[in-house]
Amino acid sequence: MTTRKTTVGDQTAPPPATESRRDTAQMVCAGGGLIAAFGVASCCALPVALSVLGISTASLVGIGYFAAQYQQELFFGALLLLGAAAAIMWREGRARADRPGVACSRRRPTLEWGSRIALALAVGFLALTFWIEPPV
Repeated sequence: MTTRKTTVGDQTAPPPATESRRDTAQMVCAGGGLIAAFGVASCCALPVALSVLGISTASLVGIGYFAAQYQQELFFGALLLLGAAAAIMWREGRARADRPGVACSRRRPTLEWGSRIALALAVGFLALTFWIEPPV
């Protein structure tokens, strides 16, 4: 959300607690969705794609062995978490646009871009999985 701080005398007050909770929820959902999507892709799709590129996939054996058993659960968990992260991002953007003067305020770019990159990578992993071998 915003890094704008309210100045009172010589002290600065931190941003409201609801903004930091939204940031945390957004990062947890996006990160959890990325981890779940990586688990789905590590079983079958990611080793095939990396092998085509000439990259060794020996390090994915343990993750793929564990994830193969729970591929559908990881897939639906990834969808749920990525949907929640996207909803939080969308609501945050709408809330900022509705408040006067807040749209131009400075935001924490690390959290925003980190969540967007995690969301894009997770969607890429899921798309790769469906392209090579669908889990459902």
